[in-house]
Amino acid sequence: MSMRPGNRKARKSISIIGEGLTEYRYVDDMRTTERYRFSLVPGIPKHSDIDDIVNLARERVYAGYDYVLCLIDMDVIEGNHEKMEHYRALKKDNPKIIFVESSPCTEYWFLMHYMPRPSSKEYANYDAVAQELKKHIPNYDKTDVFFNKTHIYRELKEKGNMERAIEMSRELDKLHETEPEVYKSYTQMYKLFDIIKEIMK
Repeated sequence: MSMRPGNRKARKSISIIGEGLTEYRYVDDMRTTERYRFSLVPGIPKHSDIDDIVNLARERVYAGYDYVLCLIDMDVIEGNHEKMEHYRALKKDNPKIIFVESSPCTEYWFLMHYMPRPSSKEYANYDAVAQELKKHIPNYDKTDVFFNKTHIYRELKEKGNMERAIEMSRELDKLHETEPEVYKSYTQMYKLFDIIKEIMK
């Protein structure tokens, strides 16, 4: 998929699979806002089950996408030994898929655009993050009604600090890895932006 006849390089392609509407609309708004010179394709499985997410990602790998990412909300996995072991096995068995974790959920990445510095404050679930996020986006709601009115990627880019959020994401991921009992809330969304930066060189 990366080469065309005549040995000319084709457009690079990224497929991003999220578990629900929030991730799909964020990526789709990123695509329409930035108009990258590479192909950015969101995907959403029929069910939000981790196996369905990974199965769709596998299909995208087989289809020839240069990069395939799975955006994973960890709130349904963490704290459940069986689910965590299954998730680890899926990661090990699918080395061509890039797993991008957010704990507790993708909305923590949104909130990070408004945070002045990395924090060890724990957000146990979506409701806890949403309560804080609504201080900055008062009408936030993960529904079609909200996303039809608000271009979420553009909103975060224009009113938050995206560059700081990317670096904070990187730093918190490292802190979580070294001190998981202290830094429980984190996101790995920097991985997506690192790939974009690499492609844009």
